[in-house]
Amino acid sequence: MKKDRNFWFGKQVLVTGGDGFVAAHLIQELLNRKAVVVITIRHNRPLKTLDLLNGLKNASRPDVEHSDLLDYQEVRRICDRHQIDTIFHLAATAIVSEAANSPMSTIENNLMSSLNLLEVARVNKIPRTIIASSDKSYGDHVGNHLEKLPYRENYALRGLDVYSASKVCADMIAQTYAFQFGLPVATTRSCNIYGPGDLNFTRLIPRTIMSILAGKSPVINLGNERVLREYLYVKDAVRANIFIAEKLEKYYGSNNKNIPKGGVLAYGWPAFNIGSYTKEESKDLTKCKKIKSVSSVIGMISKKIRNIEPVIIPKPINFIEIPDQYLDSSKIRQLGFIPQVSFEKGLDETIAWYKKNAKILEKNAFRYIHNA
Repeated sequence: MKKDRNFWFGKQVLVTGGDGFVAAHLIQELLNRKAVVVITIRHNRPLKTLDLLNGLKNASRPDVEHSDLLDYQEVRRICDRHQIDTIFHLAATAIVSEAANSPMSTIENNLMSSLNLLEVARVNKIPRTIIASSDKSYGDHVGNHLEKLPYRENYALRGLDVYSASKVCADMIAQTYAFQFGLPVATTRSCNIYGPGDLNFTRLIPRTIMSILAGKSPVINLGNERVLREYLYVKDAVRANIFIAEKLEKYYGSNNKNIPKGGVLAYGWPAFNIGSYTKEESKDLTKCKKIKSVSSVIGMISKKIRNIEPVIIPKPINFIEIPDQYLDSSKIRQLGFIPQVSFEKGLDETIAWYKKNAKILEKNAFRYIHNA
């Protein structure tokens, strides 16, 4: 047995939002590493990423809890019943357009569920808690000469749209639990994650692939053609989350001796950017193959499937578009994590998966690819 798998053998792991895109891949990997996995879902979706990935054997399935993470006592009972020693909190309202249309439920879902899990982790002295934040939490840093791109973990969090603001709140609460209570928690601020099984067809890559497979023009929001985003293949994102969880005890130190006492060193200390490049590497973006403009991503997908010209559509009135975004991932790199999958290879695997499952997915994708 490989050494990196010894860590997870028999660990009692809770993954929230277990029917989600990244969560499904994480669950598979944890099961492969012989962890005992419990997942929470709120309701039964007719189409589940975990089922579509088709990588689970009957003997290697997670224990499923149908639960409301807004109920603290319910969260406590789940963690008590399963004697949870590791939490990966991925459940969230994650569709940006839906967040804008439902601000109160988005903030409640993304903040209060995080607070409940953090409090249970504190009371139960759970040794590893990972809270999924986002690079969107950094918001717009254009014109800030002190905090230029790429984003670093000690930068101010300035998300101004509902989704980003909700992630900022959860991120800050997690940091509060780290500093005030010494809870071993990390927030993960990933760049744009893509790969097989993403059923959120508002996102650029799955929407573009499904549009072209249907013979329809991919779409670009007006003014977004040259906006830069950093992309990370889902299996690398999963590896990064697992890596951080494994390193958390050493990162905090014996009796939390490594926690900064205050000041500049404390800014963003429990946070980890998850991307591919260091600050030095991103000085030459032509060499950063995972940082792409919207139009270049669409162009790559078109060449691999069918060459259909994109169309420009107006932005929704309440849509806030953050300018260029990419991360300084020096911190996680210095701990020893390096992504393994190139953008080209990841895109090929992603396209192949959507081609294979196109008939199953076309009903769910219909409104997005036809702009209905």
